[in-house]
Amino acid sequence: MNDQQVQSLLAKTASSASSGSFEPFKTSSIYDGTAQNPDWLGEEPQRIQQLMSARP
Repeated sequence: MNDQQVQSLLAKTASSASSGSFEPFKTSSIYDGTAQNPDWLGEEPQRIQQLMSARP
């Protein structure tokens, strides 16, 4: 593909690509086993707990 063809293709797909409507495995937690089973992660390390409690 030459530069003009690439730009044309990008222009045609920009709307769909920006919404992620054809890629729910990338844009949702539906296919994320860890999101479905948060206990797999265990407890957050102490330093992360402290960092999160310091947030405004």
